[in-house]
Amino acid sequence: MDDFLTSRYRTVGILTVLVIVAFFLVLLFVQYREKKNTSMRLRVFYSDIVQSLLISKNMNGMPGEWGWKPGYKNVNLLNGNFFNYLKVEENCAQAPGTCMPNVAYKSIKEKETNVNLYNFPSVRLRNGISLSVETIGKCKRTNQACALVYVDLNNVEEPNAFGKDLFVFTIINSGTVAFLPYDSYLSKDKLKDDINYGCNKISKIAMYCSGYLAKNDWVIDKDYPW
Repeated sequence: MDDFLTSRYRTVGILTVLVIVAFFLVLLFVQYREKKNTSMRLRVFYSDIVQSLLISKNMNGMPGEWGWKPGYKNVNLLNGNFFNYLKVEENCAQAPGTCMPNVAYKSIKEKETNVNLYNFPSVRLRNGISLSVETIGKCKRTNQACALVYVDLNNVEEPNAFGKDLFVFTIINSGTVAFLPYDSYLSKDKLKDDINYGCNKISKIAMYCSGYLAKNDWVIDKDYPW
């Protein structure tokens, strides 16, 4: 009887271990698919926007000639020179809609930031990606920044966190590529380790994750703070 119970407990123990191992394997696979999907969608999105702005520049001139007014939403400018060149499902430039969530976005470490994009001019694209635009300057000089573009890969759905589904880009006054990851001129180490905006788990607002991924060929690897 004792041998039977011992054998039974051993079998139960082995099955428990196998279930735990299987659970972690499934979890790792799901995380891998999430990372792969995020990097792929971001890469394709970036390529599409670069091409869209190239077409807009051919029609409207360099972004510095568009007439940006700092402190304003520049709705007409954005509609005419930017949003009209995208595949838009919903336009929230005039008034908020379902383009961006009405929440404060979180840091990678799940801490709430002061960034809420609900009231910025926004659009929801046909592929489910949303973007919101914040004007930051007149950008008259070459390579000067005109606006920040906040890109949410899954619209209003969670996690609503920098570096996971929210990434930051910049429209600049350039005759070549007018759409770049935020502060992408910085070194890869700076983009990763900066304590305020770096793509790491302790930074306040991980705005550099798009730049870090661009320098890593849009690959989310083991060093990425997922």
